[in-house]
Amino acid sequence: MLSWLLAGHLAGDFLFQNRWMAEQKTTRLSALAAHSAVYACAVWLASLPVKGLGPMSVLFVFLSHALVDRRNITLWWCRHVTKSDHMWLVIMTDQTLHVVILAMACLLERSI
Repeated sequence: MLSWLLAGHLAGDFLFQNRWMAEQKTTRLSALAAHSAVYACAVWLASLPVKGLGPMSVLFVFLSHALVDRRNITLWWCRHVTKSDHMWLVIMTDQTLHVVILAMACLLERSI
C-alpha cells in the first residue's frame, strides 16, 4: 500500500500542483484547499490497485497535507529541532512529514 501512496504523493505534490497552488498555498486558503484536494485525490486514486483508502484515511491525508503545506509546522521543526532554515532542509522536512503521514494512513487503514 505504501508504495502506491508514495506514487500518489509524487503525482499530487508535483505533477498536479500548478503555479498558483504552489505560490499561494501558504497565504490563501483557496489555494491550500485546492492543492490539498488534488493531492488527496491523487493519493486515493493511486491506492485503488491495492483495495483503496477508505473515507477516513482520505480525510486524514487531506487535512494533514493542508496542515503541513501551510508551512507553520515545517518551519517550526526547522527552527527548533534541526536549527536550520536552509531551503533544501525545509523542503526535505516537508517531504518527510508527508511520507510519515502516508505511513500513518496505512496504519489507520489497517485499524479500521
